[in-house]
Amino acid sequence: MWTLLAAVLPLGLAAAVTPTLFALQVLVVSGPQWQKRSLGVIAGTAIVFVIIFALVLGGLSQLPDAGTGEKPKWAYASELVAGLVLLAVSVWLLMPHPEADAKLERKVSSYANHASVWVFAGLAAYMTVTDFSTIVILIPALHDVTNSAIAVVEKAVVVAFLMFCVLLPVIAPPLAVRLAGDRGVRFMKRIYTVVMGHQLQVMGAVSAFVAVVLIWRGFTSL
Repeated sequence: MWTLLAAVLPLGLAAAVTPTLFALQVLVVSGPQWQKRSLGVIAGTAIVFVIIFALVLGGLSQLPDAGTGEKPKWAYASELVAGLVLLAVSVWLLMPHPEADAKLERKVSSYANHASVWVFAGLAAYMTVTDFSTIVILIPALHDVTNSAIAVVEKAVVVAFLMFCVLLPVIAPPLAVRLAGDRGVRFMKRIYTVVMGHQLQVMGAVSAFVAVVLIWRGFTSL
């Protein structure tokens, strides 16, 4: 299990960086009725990720390499190509895009004006579904799980770890406020300011990191 966990750890940590969901939750915990609203955001995000995990794991478990512990050459080649594409995308994302960053911040801020808990849950679900970068990062990690020859219980632990990673952006803000009160709110707001001011650059850094991981995995295994 530890070998598999080490293999998916970089991808899991990268999947935990989701600026839009984090920003939405920070705005929620900074406003009124934050307890109910934050739970709505967590629920909306969790439901979508449970469905995504189930679909991806179900599909990958049908591949011939499932449970063998040995990946075919095409799998490593796919990771190498995906890494090269992500590397090219990350170069563009790392360039300054002040207008795009400002537009994204206005978009996230406008979400926070909705009062209903169900609206927040729906918005979180929508933002999760449209977060293609996180889904792309999860696919090779989940493929490692279905490919592994370890026991099902141990695979479940690794999947639970990946689920925790993707939910961390919406769990951390309310947890910080619950534990630290107003200091937690101020701390989250400082992070929010940095993230929303450089959102595309943050995504670019994550894309570059994942690209290096995939290129290394693909190149060294071919």
